[in-house]
Amino acid sequence: MSLFEPTPRGSSAVVAEQPEYTRLHGTARRLRGLLLAVNATVIAFVCLVTFALDGLAATSVAGAYTLGMLLLSLQAGTMAVSALWYDHACRRRCDPHVDALHGTGSATS
Repeated sequence: MSLFEPTPRGSSAVVAEQPEYTRLHGTARRLRGLLLAVNATVIAFVCLVTFALDGLAATSVAGAYTLGMLLLSLQAGTMAVSALWYDHACRRRCDPHVDALHGTGSATS
């Protein structure tokens, strides 16, 4: 049964009970958790270092480039790289399960 096929009223077939859906949901949840953990850790690190340095964030590192700008660059770079990783991981781990749910491929973990 496809996710998009209407089920008859009173039917006990629920999409969320399909094993393929459960596997897909678990994989997506783990990937989101990793993405959130990495980005939250970097944001917390940048905030803590900024408050701990107490005004040293304006210290010049290279020319007009300050320590605060370096920390924000670290944060932005981490977010960009983690977004690319998340996209790649979803394509590699979730798409085969979605294809299996639609009957267009086989799910491999």
